[in-house]
Amino acid sequence: MNLYMKKILTFALSLLFVTTIVAQNGQEPRNNQSSDSPRMWIGGGVAFGNLSSRDFTVAPNFGMLIKDNIGFGGTIFLSSGNNSSAWDLQPYIRYYIPVDDRISFFGDGFVGIGGGDIITGVDGGEYSTLDFGARAGIQYWFTQRWSMTASNNVLVYNSIDGAGDFGMGLDFSSLNFSFFFHF
Repeated sequence: MNLYMKKILTFALSLLFVTTIVAQNGQEPRNNQSSDSPRMWIGGGVAFGNLSSRDFTVAPNFGMLIKDNIGFGGTIFLSSGNNSSAWDLQPYIRYYIPVDDRISFFGDGFVGIGGGDIITGVDGGEYSTLDFGARAGIQYWFTQRWSMTASNNVLVYNSIDGAGDFGMGLDFSSLNFSFFFHF
């Protein structure tokens, strides 16, 4: 099975998982508009092997709502593997578009700075990165305190040591899944 087929299979299984959860009845509503609703979140995602450009990526995330549909936060991406390591700090601002009590679409604007090191037998190769862009996603609340997101970069500029390029459109290689605890 090639890499493209594995990514499609992963996306299809995740979609099936979310669809199954949405179909369940009797769950506690998220109730985003009440004053006792959680206003902050902590969580993150993990990717292994073919789901990231390296063997392992972990991405802790923290955020908070500043208005009912607007939040801000940050993610730290830490990756290693393929004889290299990398880090990226990405603050973002998020706008939610609620669909119902459990599902919201969202859009993020983000800026990231980072760096890394490619380990070679001679001298190694340190580099720095700068990226910014927009991502679109969907968030599903299992309960008022637990949620899951799926997001994808739709417009991004990525620069490594000053040489960069723009990308636009959906790309399944940048599909991210994360879990969150809201408090």
